[in-house]
Amino acid sequence: MEGYLYSKGEVIEKVWLHSRYHGNLLSYCDQIAGGKSGNGFVALIFLFNLTENIFKDRTKNYEASFMNVINELRTQKVITEIEYRFLNDKNNSIRKLRNLLAHANLSKFSFSMIEDGREIYYPLTENENCLKLYENVSNVLFNLILRLVSYSFSEPIEIDLDKEIQTIEINIVEFTPEQLLNFKGIDASTLPEWQELNETDKYRYAENASDVNMYEAIFKMIKYRESEI
Repeated sequence: MEGYLYSKGEVIEKVWLHSRYHGNLLSYCDQIAGGKSGNGFVALIFLFNLTENIFKDRTKNYEASFMNVINELRTQKVITEIEYRFLNDKNNSIRKLRNLLAHANLSKFSFSMIEDGREIYYPLTENENCLKLYENVSNVLFNLILRLVSYSFSEPIEIDLDKEIQTIEINIVEFTPEQLLNFKGIDASTLPEWQELNETDKYRYAENASDVNMYEAIFKMIKYRESEI
C-alpha cells in the first residue's frame, strides 16, 4: 500500500496469522525496546536476528548467509533496489549494523544523524542511542517482514517502503581512541605510557574516561555565578 506503513501492533497481529512463533517474537522484540527500562542493544540484536530468520524462511534456505539471502530476495524481485541497499550496503546498512553488534568492538563505532544542520554522533555503546537507532529502523523492518510473509495470505499485502527508506540515513562512523579522547577534551599525547597500550585497552580507557568538557562547563558556570554575588 503506497504511502502507508502498518503500526507495529498491526504487523504483529498479521504476522501471527502466518506464524505464531514469528508473531510472538516480533511482540517480544518491541517489548524489549519499550518502556523506561528498554534495552536498545538487545532489541536491535533481537530484531536483526529475527529479520534474518524470517528472510531465510521466505527463501526456504536456512543454510545461506544473511548476505546471500538478501541477494536471493533481490534476484527474485521480492525486494526493491532501494530496500536491497538499505539491507545490504557494504558500509551503511542493516547487515553492517548486525555484524557490528555481533562481532565488533563497539567502542570504535557511532552512527551519525543530521540535526538542526549539524552532524551529531551517537556511540553504539550507549543504550539510549541504540534505542534511538531501533526507533529509526524498526518500522521499516516490521513492515518489510509483513510484506514478505504475506505471500502465503489469500491476498498478499503490498507495501511501498522506498520513500520511507529514503528518509532514513544510516551513517556508520569509526573513530580512533585518540579521537574519542579528544571529543572529551583530553589530549592523548599528554597521557603517560599511552602509546604502550594495545588497541583494545586504548578504546576501553577512552570509553571510560570522563568528559573534561562537561566539567569545564560546570566550573565556568560556578565561577560566573560567584562573580555575580
